[in-house]
Amino acid sequence: MSIEKDVAGSHYRTLRDRFSEKRLLEAAHRREHLQYRSIRIGDAPGSGKVRFLVAQMHQNYYFGFFETVCALGGIILEQALTYRLKRVLRERGPLQLRSAEVRRWIQKPSELFELGVSDLLRLAQEQGLMPGRRVMQYAHQLRWIRNMVVHEAMPFFALREDGTLEMRVIRSRSGRVSYAIIRLKGEEVAELEQKRGEITAYYCISRLREILQVLLRDEKPKGGVTDECSGCLFRWEETGEAP
Repeated sequence: MSIEKDVAGSHYRTLRDRFSEKRLLEAAHRREHLQYRSIRIGDAPGSGKVRFLVAQMHQNYYFGFFETVCALGGIILEQALTYRLKRVLRERGPLQLRSAEVRRWIQKPSELFELGVSDLLRLAQEQGLMPGRRVMQYAHQLRWIRNMVVHEAMPFFALREDGTLEMRVIRSRSGRVSYAIIRLKGEEVAELEQKRGEITAYYCISRLREILQVLLRDEKPKGGVTDECSGCLFRWEETGEAP
């Protein structure tokens, strides 16, 4: 199909304006501030989806699409849990899910898709995939933020007198609504421009990376290659790094 030059030219100008020099500089600054290490995602079935979503989350953060980052954070958490638990199921056999309401055996990978994030987190904890209170706390915070972004409105951090930042999120809507407080040290985000929603997005992306590093710590891609670039819309060609 041929495209008229004037139509193609108008779209080119739109994209050039949207990703102007200023936007690119802001993106580079946010990327530098993350100071991350590559994550070993692995190459088992389902790894490509996790890798693609992680790349998209980073790109949306760099270019200032903060609500999308928060929504993707919850999706990636769910996909990564499912991906990791499928491998455990293959290696260990049926997995028992225990909660106050029900006890059931997960026998097939397809049954994992029937579980909510809370049950997936519980199952991952029971299988020793997410040790420690800190990582589990981050996972639930991501879930709360994602739910607020999708169903309510994006929550924002507010600066307190002592220099720390604080954000109030809905923890549960069953029965009487309950809330949780998320705190962040001010020095961690002091170098960011702190546009509306930027710190919330930073919190989601930085804490999700910590979760993935623990959850996928035993994953080894072919040839020992670490890469998160699969499916990238904008590829950053730097030795030893990935979006």
